[in-house]
Amino acid sequence: MDKNETVLLQLIKKSLFGADVSFADDTDWDAVQKEAFTQAVVALAAASIPDSETDKWCELASQSIAHYIQVLFEQTKLVKLLGANKIPYVILKGTAAAVYYPVPKLRTMGDVDFIVDPERYEDTVKLLKENGYTPETDHDNDRHCGFSRGRISFELHRRYSHKGCDIEPLILEGIKNAITKTLNDSEFLTLPDFLNGLLILEHITFHIGNESILRQVIDWAMFVNSMLDDKTYKQNFLPLLERVGLKTFCETLTKMCKMYLGLPDTVTWCDEADRATASELMQTVLNGARFNRQKVKKGNNQMKEFTFIVKRNGLFKSLQIIGMNNFAICRKNRFFGAFAWLFQAFRFAWRGFLALFSGANLIKEASDGKTKADFYKRLGL
Repeated sequence: MDKNETVLLQLIKKSLFGADVSFADDTDWDAVQKEAFTQAVVALAAASIPDSETDKWCELASQSIAHYIQVLFEQTKLVKLLGANKIPYVILKGTAAAVYYPVPKLRTMGDVDFIVDPERYEDTVKLLKENGYTPETDHDNDRHCGFSRGRISFELHRRYSHKGCDIEPLILEGIKNAITKTLNDSEFLTLPDFLNGLLILEHITFHIGNESILRQVIDWAMFVNSMLDDKTYKQNFLPLLERVGLKTFCETLTKMCKMYLGLPDTVTWCDEADRATASELMQTVLNGARFNRQKVKKGNNQMKEFTFIVKRNGLFKSLQIIGMNNFAICRKNRFFGAFAWLFQAFRFAWRGFLALFSGANLIKEASDGKTKADFYKRLGL
């Protein structure tokens, strides 16, 4: 962890929990601000910077808060539209996570994510189009379709669960038992609290290591601080974790939040989690934004990712999974689908030849993939 990352975590601890922190005289506040922007936590960090640096941070923090207000305004319009048409829904992430913050407006907002009763999905698509929501054709896949209204983007989910952790039955159950939350006098429906927390946790597992997720990790810390004391964890949340297989990851992540984000010591149900793994997890979270930038510039480290998948699933199953993802003909034709593993094997052989020709260090990449798989195993993922 570099110096700028350390300072940023200190700022977050102070903003969230009022921790008593200090900063070195030679702190490079411009570099810290850049890191806070990259990690999407500018407003939260700005709340605790020294007075001498306030002017430099003010514009970015104000933009973040203004976006929060715009999101909430447009979300309220959406909620009224769905309510007027009697469409069951819940808001996911975003404002549904901000409700656990001591100062919700400091939570950086992205899209408005929501899911509706599956039987009303097509009705909702039609309703949005008829009411000024513009479809985003490049933001349409098997999980959600995108819309925009003004400067705000919306994601209407067909389903939410990511591969590897199916919480969809719980979400559908949660839509039927949705609860009302309020931010700045704006009311909206969310999943019941424990399911809402499980969704925050599941979202982190999917993006860990390849996206900027410090914001989502803070969401988790705020949820734990608000909802999961030792008794509540054991009685209400642990059964959900055991049902979906996230107990080890949950306890490791929470210990990490105690070590680095200031989560109070009164939360003791995570204390037996491995400290070294929690520390490695924190660095992985911070590295996510950097990895995402490098991925855009250089492309994925394919040998590393292939070794990682094979270590977890075995060779044949991995080739089949990746082949089905890479070849449309295998997804559309059952006969060719049976040979997706063969198509992918030839694809890897060719790309491996090109990589060797270009001087790529495939042995190191394979070793990195094995290390990543071992790390995920220690996290229980």
